[in-house]
Amino acid sequence: MDTKTYIVLFTFLFIILSLQSFWIFKDAQKRGMNKWLWGIFGFFNTPTNLLIYLIVSRTLIKKNICKNCGHGNNKGAKYCENCGEILYID
Repeated sequence: MDTKTYIVLFTFLFIILSLQSFWIFKDAQKRGMNKWLWGIFGFFNTPTNLLIYLIVSRTLIKKNICKNCGHGNNKGAKYCENCGEILYID
């Protein structure tokens, strides 16, 4: 393969990894997780790190979601860390 093909390939890979990293960053932020750690983690490999993030964030880490603002609070929290609303345990 010539140099131009490599440049196009690496540019495409960089764009895909950047989009994956950005989505993981925003989703981790919404769920109250460490957004920087997950965002950087998501930049290094595709799609393996995305699958790991989805498994951990959806199944292993259970959060108490605020019905008012949607913020993911730690288990056992009585009030939302974001808006202060009383959390009702289901």
